[in-house]
Amino acid sequence: MNANLIISKATKNNWKRLNVKSIELNSKLTSRANKTLSSKIFIPTEYFKNKENLPLFAKILEKLNDINSDTEVLIYNLTLNLLRKNGFITLENNEIYSDYPHLKTVLFEFKTQRIIKKIIDLDINFDEYDILGLFYQSLTKEGDKNVKGSYYTPKKIIDYILSSTKVGAKYLDPCCGTGSFLLKIADIIDNPENIYGVDSDRIACIIAKINLIMKFKNKNYMPNIFYYDFLDDGIYTKLKTKFDIIVTNPPWGAKGNNKHSDFPDIKSGESYSFFIVQAKKLLNKNGILHFVLPESVLNVKIHMDIRDYILNNYSICEIKTWGHAFKNVLTNVITMKLSNLHNKNNITNIINGNIQKELPQIYYQKTINHNFILAGKDEIKLISKIISTPHQTLSKSEWGLGIVTGNNSKHLSLNKDNSERIFTGKDVKPYILEEAKNYIKYKRTSFQQVAPDYIYRATEKLIYKFVSKDLIFAYDNTKSLVLNSANILIPKVKTHSVKTVMAFLNSELFNYLYKTMFNEIKILKGNLITLPFPEL
Repeated sequence: MNANLIISKATKNNWKRLNVKSIELNSKLTSRANKTLSSKIFIPTEYFKNKENLPLFAKILEKLNDINSDTEVLIYNLTLNLLRKNGFITLENNEIYSDYPHLKTVLFEFKTQRIIKKIIDLDINFDEYDILGLFYQSLTKEGDKNVKGSYYTPKKIIDYILSSTKVGAKYLDPCCGTGSFLLKIADIIDNPENIYGVDSDRIACIIAKINLIMKFKNKNYMPNIFYYDFLDDGIYTKLKTKFDIIVTNPPWGAKGNNKHSDFPDIKSGESYSFFIVQAKKLLNKNGILHFVLPESVLNVKIHMDIRDYILNNYSICEIKTWGHAFKNVLTNVITMKLSNLHNKNNITNIINGNIQKELPQIYYQKTINHNFILAGKDEIKLISKIISTPHQTLSKSEWGLGIVTGNNSKHLSLNKDNSERIFTGKDVKPYILEEAKNYIKYKRTSFQQVAPDYIYRATEKLIYKFVSKDLIFAYDNTKSLVLNSANILIPKVKTHSVKTVMAFLNSELFNYLYKTMFNEIKILKGNLITLPFPEL
């Protein structure tokens, strides 16, 4: 894969300045949060119905990884194993026989008919509702999942979203994967013709069809699963119908789709926002959309475009938080239920952990950046009253990022010799810095990214923890350096000294405001500059 298509222009310039050789790119791109080229595979444990199946599943996965074959061949043979075990096919001299004509049609959609007897003879006896999906996810490289935004939905979320399934409704999952939502729907409704799925992953679509044929074994039907890009306009002629309920876990931040011109309301280029807009076109008048989304949709400034679209086109029935729901994905997860029947007087039900609140949707029009804050009516009134008080902000202040070394193990040391101390996020406590534990030789040209010298060497500055659930700001007048786990603020607020600004930022009031308005685990400049410092 071309690195120029993955890394940002700023990162590319930094690496060029540091003389990063092309041979080093893969290790940089597969490290830490940059997983686009990661060849790592892992078992999505959250997708299991019964966690007791994990040890045996892992052993079978080991055997599959020892077989020198690509994923499609492995999945094809696992499919034959499952179909034979459940009586859907018989195998004689490597010939497949079945009383299900549509099943043979689906099997020919695999690009391989290579039979590996040792896979077909494996004892795979799991009580799992999508065992083929589990194998497919576990055999897919992390980098491929990252590019596609493809992480299958935990069963507890699927069960919750579909807990009020309507028997006669027509359902669509526009990113159906191997059919996790569709299988849950199939548990409840009798007519498989009311179940539709779309996905741009060919193998996933084949598995979804196999799953539904097995689910409705007494019905001779071809599942309504379409190998297609839901974001293409041709989807209307492909499906030829509208839907009562659209449920899905759309891709987040998926690369490769430049759909900006097709969706003029969405400037961010975010893939899940495109899906929310496209889904509306396929909903019946009273239709419901229920999506699994990253929590950032609620409050990050760049996603104000989709929040505005939702406010102008949907009624927000419910927002529910789920915390860290996906293995190897740090992002907090929410589910959002929207009604196609737009009602200006709609009341939104908010479920945040064990706390349940209600809020008129119209209040979101009054929040900063139209954030969908997880607060009730009384909290919104309190925040509005605070903000309405004459105040100033940090908008004219100066900001600096801590040093990004590009290689901490190389540049940081515990020795003071010919080095100066450098503070990290762990050293930042309310009001004060703890004794620095690390030292660094400060050579600007040897680092990946640095702020201007005058930021680090300011006579007075505030240093704050970047990843934190609380606002934690410390005072520094020693012109010290900081690592990128901490950031720098040089406040410029009329009538407020640097220490006064620090007092407000560490206060219970400002912590309450920040958590309620943004609910972020990162302390972001864009959020901090909205906080109201009362005129003194």
